[in-house]
Amino acid sequence: MQYRWEEIDQLADILEAEAAGHKVDEAKARDLAERLIGLCPDIARTMSRVVERFAPAAAAVAA
Repeated sequence: MQYRWEEIDQLADILEAEAAGHKVDEAKARDLAERLIGLCPDIARTMSRVVERFAPAAAAVAA
């Protein structure tokens, strides 16, 4: 399987920033995860969880 490291690195940076308590671009995180679902099927389950985490409804519940 050939990974798209650019997308993975971008998503990792976003997740690390969020874990550090910084505000992140949730739409970008969701878009990257959705793109990676198609590009990297073996990590699709994990990326689906990222999509769920950054879904607009999840943000409303967290607030």
